[in-house]
Amino acid sequence: MKILQLNLLAFGPFTDTHIDLNKGEEGFHIIYGPNEAGKSSALRALQQMLYGIHTRSSDNFLHHHSKMRIGGVLRHSDGSELEFIRRKGRVNTILAVDTGKVLEESLLETFLGGVDADTFTTMFGIDHSKLVKGGEKILEGGGNIGQALFAAGSGITDLRKVQNDLRGKAEELFSPTAKKKRINEALSELKQKKKEIREAQLPAQEWQRHEQELRNAEKRIGEVTVELEGKRAEHNRLGRIEEALPLIGKRNGLLEEYKSYADAVLLPENFGERRGDFVTKLRIAENERDQAIKAIEENKKSMESIEISEAVLESADVIDELYRELGSHQKAARDRIQLQTERGILWSDAKEVLSGLRDDLTLDEAEKLRLKKTEIVEIRELSTR
Repeated sequence: MKILQLNLLAFGPFTDTHIDLNKGEEGFHIIYGPNEAGKSSALRALQQMLYGIHTRSSDNFLHHHSKMRIGGVLRHSDGSELEFIRRKGRVNTILAVDTGKVLEESLLETFLGGVDADTFTTMFGIDHSKLVKGGEKILEGGGNIGQALFAAGSGITDLRKVQNDLRGKAEELFSPTAKKKRINEALSELKQKKKEIREAQLPAQEWQRHEQELRNAEKRIGEVTVELEGKRAEHNRLGRIEEALPLIGKRNGLLEEYKSYADAVLLPENFGERRGDFVTKLRIAENERDQAIKAIEENKKSMESIEISEAVLESADVIDELYRELGSHQKAARDRIQLQTERGILWSDAKEVLSGLRDDLTLDEAEKLRLKKTEIVEIRELSTR
């Protein structure tokens, strides 16, 4: 897998920052910058682009957790490419760039080739603190981090075996009490050369002159270094100004354009929605108006065609009386439906009660169960006795 582009859309101190890693045949890039420039944030963004933004990420000081986004473009060994955006969340965090639809995690896993987050961090995401710690472990001759770092850099899979082999070779080359070994002979020769150097050393005055020239050169180096830092700071400042010039020009243009709208009436934020509602209501009202006008015209034509009967006018009182009675009849018709419903309910209840008494009788034959007056008197007497 090759990382072609890292897009820091909303992460840490970055907003819409794109790092192009596509150039170069081998894809080797060096990213440098002063302290607090965001190098460590970019490294964290690279790791979290591939394996997900941490739940309690501390890189939300500029962008809220829900707004954090990291994008990237990857190329597989088979030549296929994947462009996506990673959002913060627990599930469905990989999104397509053009549509915003959720992509399957398995699609990204084919590019990772089985490398999990811990392995990636150990092998490829080494920051300064881990590098120092790994170096110390290597020097101590132990520790998984040290072996992993050393193996990742040199391709050696068994650090302990290599250390033992190196120790054996060192003993073959040197021993404190030996004289014939290679390093011992070299030390003897070095001692002789040092003796010759001491004999050939410069006089004290010449040495002092060279030492004074060295101090002057070191002083000049310090002055040039200070001057260089000042020039770099000035260069950075001018670079920022150069980058800001198009934005300043655009801002001035917008300010001039804004002056022409200074007298414009400020509309509320929901003006468009309200206008749409009013336009819809206006269309409805106009339609209702047209229908009402049409109905009025039809009513006028109907009224013109009506022939007034004197007999009907003379019977006005009777018609009013019938109209009032019509209301009673209509109410009775409505009550009749309710009464029929209640009758059906009572009829069902009566059937259920009758079936509990005698299941051989129908509801029409229930009158047979009614007690005669003589039977009622007899029952009362028996009850009294």
